[in-house]
Amino acid sequence: MRRTFVAFATLLSVSLGPSTLRAQTDRITIQVTDVQGNAIPFAFVQITKGVSRVADDSGRAVFSMKPADSLNLQVRRIGFDPFSGWTKRRNESGAFMVDLIPLPRTLDPVTIAGRRDTPLARTGFYDRVERIQRGAYSARMITPEEMDLRNPIRLSQVLAGESMVKVTPYNGKAVLMGRGIACAMTILLDGQRLSGTYEEAVGSPNPPPMSSLASIDEIINAQSVAAIEVYGSAAAVPAELQRVAGGRLAQGCGLVAIWTGSRR
Repeated sequence: MRRTFVAFATLLSVSLGPSTLRAQTDRITIQVTDVQGNAIPFAFVQITKGVSRVADDSGRAVFSMKPADSLNLQVRRIGFDPFSGWTKRRNESGAFMVDLIPLPRTLDPVTIAGRRDTPLARTGFYDRVERIQRGAYSARMITPEEMDLRNPIRLSQVLAGESMVKVTPYNGKAVLMGRGIACAMTILLDGQRLSGTYEEAVGSPNPPPMSSLASIDEIINAQSVAAIEVYGSAAAVPAELQRVAGGRLAQGCGLVAIWTGSRR
């Protein structure tokens, strides 16, 4: 009986061991903190100018990749000096640690805020970031750190080159188009559907007079934008944004949600 048990245990470890262990260990965690050890939520973490993720509200970003002794990282969070360089694990099985130094401020002091204590977090933006990173939706989330890094003059510059939206010129103005023919994106601004844009005239049987319409570059100042969400199809749009967008999403086109205000 003992021999049978040992043989069975050995067979089980051989058949499940290597692949299971790889599945369990082929991931790394990066912990972002300030110099006092306080977690920095929602930091933008990028590995060697490649794959990137947004840390959760505990300052942790998890990547599916083979473990390494050290990583070349770029980490950014509004209000802190960006980190760029190599970092090592705390120990063999622990997280990679990155400490960010607060930038000097002449007004209000830098505070470490939780999930619901930042203006952008209260819009549900970071909740959707986490859902997308878990694979619940397919979308492109442009964070405050990316906006700050690009520092665009026009909003359409941020979206140009993105795979889920096409910036199409129309009478010298930028129009946000979806993947289909005559399929314009629905635009939300701070949680409300934006009207009076050229996108409303695309594919409409009764379009408003063109003289009454404007492009997003004329309506929205790029410097005031904190973050952007881009959904390539109506099916990918989360329920809370579908309710705001209304019937226009029934056309099957995508959606662009723009959030203005503080980038903290």
